[in-house]
Amino acid sequence: MSNVALYNTEVPSAFPLARGASLTTRVPTGRDRQLRIAPEGQVSSPTPSHALMRILVVSPNAQACTALRAVFEREGREVLSASSPAGVVEMIGRAEVDLLISDQLLPDDSGYALLESVRDQHPTVMTALMAAPGMSQAPLLAFERGASDFLTQPIDAEEAVAFLRRAEQLHAVRGHVARPSTAEYEAPDFRGMYGTTSVMRDVFKMITRVGRTGVTVLVTGESGTGKELVARALHDESARRNKPFIALNCSALPSELVESELFGHTRGAFTGAVKDRGGLFEAAHDGTLFLDEIGDLGPLAQAKVLRAVESGEVMRVGGTKSSHVDVRVIAATNRPLDEMVLDGRFREDLLYRLKVISLALPPLRERKSDIPLLASHFLHVFAERHSLPARALSPDARDMLMQYDWPGNVRELRNVIEGALVMCDGAEIAVCDLPSSLTTASPRLSVPTSLMEQSADLPFVEARERALREFDRAFLGAALSRNGGNIARTARALGLHRQSLQKLLARRDLRNGETVREL
Repeated sequence: MSNVALYNTEVPSAFPLARGASLTTRVPTGRDRQLRIAPEGQVSSPTPSHALMRILVVSPNAQACTALRAVFEREGREVLSASSPAGVVEMIGRAEVDLLISDQLLPDDSGYALLESVRDQHPTVMTALMAAPGMSQAPLLAFERGASDFLTQPIDAEEAVAFLRRAEQLHAVRGHVARPSTAEYEAPDFRGMYGTTSVMRDVFKMITRVGRTGVTVLVTGESGTGKELVARALHDESARRNKPFIALNCSALPSELVESELFGHTRGAFTGAVKDRGGLFEAAHDGTLFLDEIGDLGPLAQAKVLRAVESGEVMRVGGTKSSHVDVRVIAATNRPLDEMVLDGRFREDLLYRLKVISLALPPLRERKSDIPLLASHFLHVFAERHSLPARALSPDARDMLMQYDWPGNVRELRNVIEGALVMCDGAEIAVCDLPSSLTTASPRLSVPTSLMEQSADLPFVEARERALREFDRAFLGAALSRNGGNIARTARALGLHRQSLQKLLARRDLRNGETVREL
C-alpha cells in the first residue's frame, strides 16, 4: 500500500479518476495524518474508529464545498471533494471514505443515482444529501435511496456541526462500535435507548432519517416498549430540539377533558372554566406534541386533531376564533388502528395523516439478546439513584431473564432489576433476588387443538364463549401462580382493579380449589 503524507495544503488525488472529475483533500493545521490509498484494484478495509474521519463531498458548488470543509476540518476531520460524480463510486473504497455527501443539483439528477450506487456497491459507507434551497421533498427521495441524513443549502455552520454529530452517532451504532469502557453497562446507546440487535439498529437508523424532517410519525408497539423515548429522540434529532416537547397520554383523561387539555378553553365554556386557558397545541408551538395512546381519543377530539395536523388551526373549547400553531405531531398506540378504522372507532383520514411514517417497536421477547445489555444499564442507573453498591448479574439470574417472555417489555425489566438490586445482599444478583413472577412463569398459552375440535359443531357465539372461558381460566390461573396467589399484586400486574379481577375469578370459577390470597 502506498502512503501519501498530507499536510496543511491542497494536493491532487493520488488515484485515477474518470475524465472531468477532480478530487482534492486538505487536513487541518497542525495535524500530520496519512491518506492511505490501496493499490489499483484492491479495496482496503476501513480502520476501526470511534468517529467519521474521512468525508467526501461531491458538488460543483465550490462555495458549499469550502463551507463544509471549513466546518469539518475545524472538527478534526479529513475532507475530500469532487466536482462531479464521475469515477467516485470506483474510488470510494480505496480512499477509505466513511461518509459521502452528494449535492442534489448534479447533472441529470445524478445526485440521487450516486446515492443508490454507493448504497449498492459500498453498503458500509454512509451517505447524505446536500439539498437545494426550498426542496422540501428532496430528503424523502434521498432516504428512499439509502441516505441517512441531509444538509440544506446555503450551508449553516451550526447545522453542519449538528449533522456531523448525528452522522457519527449513527456510524457508531451501525458499526457496533462501543465507547471505551470498563463497565458492561456502558455499551452504545442512542438517545437513551439501548440495543445492538439488528431490529433496534434499524429503529435507530429510522429515527435519524426521519427526525430532521417535519413529517408526522405514528409509533406502534406493545406497552412498555419505549414509545415515548422514540418520540423524544425524534424531537431531539429535529431542528425543533430547543423548542418545547409536550406529551399527553390520551387514555389518562376522561374524554370530556381531553379536548380542553389539547385545545384549551375560554372562560365560562363549562363549569369550572373560570378563566381563559391555552391548550397543549398552543404550548407546543414551534416544538413537538406527542400524543400517546391516540387510539383512545373520542370522535370529536379526533376531528379537531385532524384539523390541527392538516391546517395548523386550533380553536379553544367555547371559542369562536381559530389561532395558528406550528407543531409537529408524533402519535403512539398499542392498539390496532387499522381494525378500529374498519369498526368505525377511528377516523381513516386521521390515521393516514398520522402515519406518514410508521415506526414499529419490537417487543422485548423478539430482541432477547439485548436483555443483558439493558439489565446492566439499569443496574448502574439504580445503584447510583439509591446509593447502593454496584452489582452484576449471576449467570443463573441472567439465564432466568433470558428465558422469561417479558409481557411488560422493557418497563417490566426495568422494574424487576430495580427490585432485585434493592433485595440483593451478595456480590451478584442471584435467582433468589428476582421476583417470583419470573421464577414461576408458565409457558406461553395457546388454544388446545382438542378444544377446537370439540367446539367445531357448536354455533359460533357458543364456541367463542367456550374458548374465551378456557383462555380466561388458563391465563388468570397462570397470572395468579406467578404472583403467589396474591389478588392485589395480580391485579396490578394485569392492569385491572382488584374488584374487577375478583368478579372475573368468580365468573370463571377460579375461587374454589385455587390458592388465592387477598393481600
